[in-house]
Amino acid sequence: MRRPLILIGLALAAWLIASTVQAVDATAKVAGESINIIVYVFLGIAMIGWTYFFGLVGAAILHVVRRSRTTYTPEQPLKCK
Repeated sequence: MRRPLILIGLALAAWLIASTVQAVDATAKVAGESINIIVYVFLGIAMIGWTYFFGLVGAAILHVVRRSRTTYTPEQPLKCK
């Protein structure tokens, strides 16, 4: 029961995306092939943001790897009485 619904949903989503792409292509041919400079500005800002994000993720992974190489031994362990 679930598989046919998922397949119908995927087919519907693919059809909607394909029709949207065709509509965008049709309007691009009418409007011409001019790309505004603001698009490049947004792409540059997005690239800087993603670079910063992936830098933080990479630094966190490096920190975890370096800390996991040595076992943690507390200076004053708790003693059970």
